[in-house]
Amino acid sequence: MSEERPLDRIYHSLRDKILSQQLSPNESLVEYQLAKEYGVSRATAKKAILMLEQEGLVVVEANKSAKVRSFSRQEVHDFLEFRQELEGYIARLAAPLFTEKDIRELEEIIEEMKGYKEAGRLVDYSHDNQRFHQKIMDVCPNRLAVEVTANLKAQMRKYNTRTILVPGRADHSFAEHSAILAAIRNHSPEEAEKAMRNHIAQVQKEFEENIELFM
Repeated sequence: MSEERPLDRIYHSLRDKILSQQLSPNESLVEYQLAKEYGVSRATAKKAILMLEQEGLVVVEANKSAKVRSFSRQEVHDFLEFRQELEGYIARLAAPLFTEKDIRELEEIIEEMKGYKEAGRLVDYSHDNQRFHQKIMDVCPNRLAVEVTANLKAQMRKYNTRTILVPGRADHSFAEHSAILAAIRNHSPEEAEKAMRNHIAQVQKEFEENIELFM
């Protein structure tokens, strides 16, 4: 039991640093250095690395050295194609189940996104973008689909968030999210799936056309 708290501390710290890109792709994670930095045993540092490997955030190579995982252009392309399928499916299941309270929450997020877009606060816009998608996943009854999607998006957060930096993308993104909201207001599974799939397709298009921003 005495190892649990230090393990949680180092695991969550490293995970946050990877997802926020404070630790770069291919950056080495050295057990004894991490143990010294966090004041834990090497065994605890190793356990944290293995937990991150299970999430797909770290790669442990044959010689047992560990690195932050990087993704090829093809892997990102494949992820975005798969994300279209997953999030389209999630939106289709969720749309009929939205309550008036749920819809108001989405409307409030959209209003914040509009304000951030107009103010050029793209980081804040991106944060609300994540909240918007999370709300739809919260309503979806298929928790396995939600779990798989959340895990994949966590691994690919770098590529999910940087598209907003493409000139003109914020306006298109806002229109796409507004279309998703309109479909949910109508409680239309078909419209919600179509709007969501179109949104992710546009993200993929921006990735392909502005690859230098991501790799």
